[in-house]
Parts: sequence; structure tokens; C-alpha cells
Amino acid sequence: MAKRTPVVRKLGRPRDVDSSDTRQTLLEVARRIFARDGYGATTNRSIADEAGITTGAIYHYFPSKAELYVGVYEVVLKIVSDNFDAAIAAPGSLLTRFSRALDTASNLNRSDSSIAGFLVGVPRELQRHPELTDLIRALRTHAPTFVGRLVSEAAAAGEFRPEVQPRAVEDLLNAVLSGLATFSTVSGDAERHHGSIRALQQLLAGELVVPV
Repeated sequence: MAKRTPVVRKLGRPRDVDSSDTRQTLLEVARRIFARDGYGATTNRSIADEAGITTGAIYHYFPSKAELYVGVYEVVLKIVSDNFDAAIAAPGSLLTRFSRALDTASNLNRSDSSIAGFLVGVPRELQRHPELTDLIRALRTHAPTFVGRLVSEAAAAGEFRPEVQPRAVEDLLNAVLSGLATFSTVSGDAERHHGSIRALQQLLAGELVVPV
């Protein structure tokens, strides 16, 4: 009977598929912990323990905690951008399209509340940790947000009364979305967040109260 040759397992960097999966897991775990504990209180050890890897393995993907935070920020921006862009892609009035964006906000929060929780915390973390500022700024572009596009397209279509300032409408809608995200994070209740969005949609549609 021929002697079997033992299989030699190579040491070193993981296979590409394993490396990609580990990086994705690391980003998801880091997002949850950053959203829950904040940047300052989060340690590489806490992230590594929950991700099931060593702290040394984190440096294979990100050279520092700051770089990891920015990596999470980049992924979250793409998730939010892709989802909201899809929500407003179909034609309709400003209120119709914004209502679809509100549905998207609710669905995202129900599926993973750490997305809103992370974003809500970014301005505070930039104030507390200046080392993050330049790294975050490098990811920001001058492209209009989906709210900016909604408002500019509504203005071009003649939806606003002459006295209405489009910039004020943009600020209002951004404040509404930011406020709802903050409420969800503070309350920790995705269903209350969903309920508040539904009430806002009824208000916008003129269906919230009985005429008197």
C-alpha cells in the first residue's frame, strides 16, 4: 500500500476569500461597538474578541483604530447612499419621494440599528478626537446629497411657492432625518422609530388628524 504524502498547510496571510470575509466581519463588529461604546471607549481587544480574531490580526487590515473607524465610516456611507439613492430613483413629487426615503430609513434601522447609531456619533467623535477629522474629510466629496437632489429637482419642477427658499427646505429635511436617527439611537427602540416615521408620513399626506 502506497504511503500517503502528508498535506502541508501554508502559514501566513489567509486566502483572499477568507481575508475578504474576515475584513467584512471586522468592519461590521467594529461598527456595532463604535456605535454602542463610542470611539474613545472602544479598544482593539473588544473588537477582536467579538470578531473572533486576535488583536494582531486587526493590523493586517487596518494600521490603527483611527483607520478602522474611517473604514467603518466609508462602508456606512456607501450603505446609506446606495439605499437612499434607490429610494428616490423613481419619479414623483418631493413629498412622495421623501416618504420613500423615510421608509428606507425605517427599514435600515430595523435591519441594523448600528448604522444610524454610528452616523449619529460621528460629529461628536470628530470634536473629541481631532485625529479623525482629516481622515474623514478625505472621504467627503462636494457631490450633492440625496436630499439636495430632491430639493433641487423639486425647485426645477416648480413645486415650491415663490416665497419658499429651497435651501431652507433642504435644511429642514436633513434636520428631520438626523433627528429621527438620533431619536432611534437614544430610545434604542426600532419600532418606536418606525412609528414616528409613519406618523410623519401621515402628517405629510394630510392624514394625521381629523379635520375640525
